[in-house]
Amino acid sequence: MLTRRTLGLAAAGLTFLPLSRAAGYTPGRGLEIAKYDRPGEGSVNSYLLIGPRSVVIIDGQRTLVEARQVVALARGLGLPVEAIFLSHEHPDHCGGLRAITDAFPDAPLLASEPTRDWLARNGAGMMAFMRSIFGDRAPDSVPMPTRVLRPNERITLAGSEFTVDQLGPCEASEGMTLLYSEADSLLVAADLFGNRATPWLLDGTTRGWISELEKAAPKYRDVQTALPGHGAAAPAGVLIAEQLAYLRDFHALVQAEMQGGVVSDAGKARIRAAVMARHPGAPRVAPQPNLIELNVDAVAKELSGG
Repeated sequence: MLTRRTLGLAAAGLTFLPLSRAAGYTPGRGLEIAKYDRPGEGSVNSYLLIGPRSVVIIDGQRTLVEARQVVALARGLGLPVEAIFLSHEHPDHCGGLRAITDAFPDAPLLASEPTRDWLARNGAGMMAFMRSIFGDRAPDSVPMPTRVLRPNERITLAGSEFTVDQLGPCEASEGMTLLYSEADSLLVAADLFGNRATPWLLDGTTRGWISELEKAAPKYRDVQTALPGHGAAAPAGVLIAEQLAYLRDFHALVQAEMQGGVVSDAGKARIRAAVMARHPGAPRVAPQPNLIELNVDAVAKELSGG
């Protein structure tokens, strides 16, 4: 059974956002950044890395509708699309990817080996499930990566040099592929962390996620600008610390309410109130209104070894 972030309908009525630099970003060597997201619950980011002579598209949105807005933004720049980068296999990042690869067929689709292999095994089933929810807003298939990125590989994108960092399983994915530009003090962070977002914890991988965040902290704590999969850009050290705090808080809250490996409805209500008080203004990465309660059940099972 698919357990990826495929549930929940996207809100109707997309907002077309103008190009702008990511918040707090200081351009280096001519590199510019633009972000597209559909505001509200279930919002997810795509980015354009804009160099002097080319553009790179980061991630492909949840459905074809949002992805076509990314295509329009890229075309409006009047520069060739050099490459398309897929950070990981979650459907909110690749569900609309077909619209982007079809629009720019000469641009290679870059992804890690774990992402490629997961899509080869599960992509058809994932997209069939997406079509059962979104109908024609989801394509029949997800495109397969045409170029595999290797850990620690150095690659030039939009005129800037990036190092590929491949993380292990975290945030419910087989792996998370990051791009780090030391010269620009820039980290394309995917879903290693969000910025004030209520995360998806239903796959029971929070211990591994905490471990990956702890390993990333000393490496990226001084990076000026991190581009998360959900929420606004900010310094990497701040976002890593906030994501760790959220997950550790959630563990403590669940452990305090857990009896026999489960949490009562009253306990879930207390956890929801505590989470919303400690982490206010955090839109859900998926639109389920009961995402916090679903997260409680999954984390209780994980912590109890179920």
